[in-house]
Amino acid sequence: MRGRGLLLIVELLTYQLDGESDEEYAAAFPSLVADGAALAVAAGAKILKLQYPGSGEASAAVTAAAKGVPWAVLSAGVDHETFIVQVSEAVSHGAAGAMAGRSLWKDSLSYDPARREELLTTRALPRLRELADAVDGRR
Repeated sequence: MRGRGLLLIVELLTYQLDGESDEEYAAAFPSLVADGAALAVAAGAKILKLQYPGSGEASAAVTAAAKGVPWAVLSAGVDHETFIVQVSEAVSHGAAGAMAGRSLWKDSLSYDPARREELLTTRALPRLRELADAVDGRR
């Protein structure tokens, strides 16, 4: 049944194969992200959540593979500073934005409520603003 009004957001993750060297995986990674995007779009994805493919050139290849379907960079566990650089590069090569959760607030959860609120206010909120600036091309 089509047309139920549900949005299909597809998150693709790549993994190194058993027996595949780090070098082989690193060389294949940009193509894996772009090829995965193409497959997801062919299957009907309306928004893509993707790993940063490694460079501006690879981001442009993902944008081409997505054929107009918006794609966002997911943080994939990298530190905040790295994530901001990745988002800026990807957005400048066609990504529509970023999907972030843990990269903003993960280091604020293991504390008592007062400390958690302080960290969310003093660390997570500025990170969110910095991420918004990266998405909007102001970084």
